[in-house]
Amino acid sequence: MMYDVNWPTKQGILLLMLLLVLASCKPQVSDADVKAKVETTVAMHPNVVVAVKRGKVTLSGIVGTEEDRRNLTAAAKDADPQNVKEVIDDLTVATLPSDSTHTDAELKEKVDALTKDFPHVKAEIADGIIRVSGSVDPNDMEKVKSGFEELNARQLDMSALKINKK
Repeated sequence: MMYDVNWPTKQGILLLMLLLVLASCKPQVSDADVKAKVETTVAMHPNVVVAVKRGKVTLSGIVGTEEDRRNLTAAAKDADPQNVKEVIDDLTVATLPSDSTHTDAELKEKVDALTKDFPHVKAEIADGIIRVSGSVDPNDMEKVKSGFEELNARQLDMSALKINKK
């Protein structure tokens, strides 16, 4: 019986190759997963759009201040530091004139008066932004829409308001 003196060396090489292959097979996080994490982080800014391609996050849309811009860029990176390779800032800072905004308390009072005739219409107010949800009859939609627009909120989001079918 012949003994191969190189056998321990060959075994070591095979083991090393196996370890390298296993180390390079770490699970890959999809762009959709990264996007979901970043979108959750920037959710308080509904005018911000998130796109992700190969771990590069692009933020676009409108924010109110330079501080918002810096905070959102940092938050996007922090949302998933291991998988966000880069954050591309395509945000625009646009401040509305101060006379076009009201305090949240003033807006709440006006919203309550507007929605009292529409019990299925709900609104959340935060930082001068009104987010409308619920449902409305087709015949009342224009009245509800124009009523909210006349409030001159800093921003109005009616994307969650559904129109009932006739």
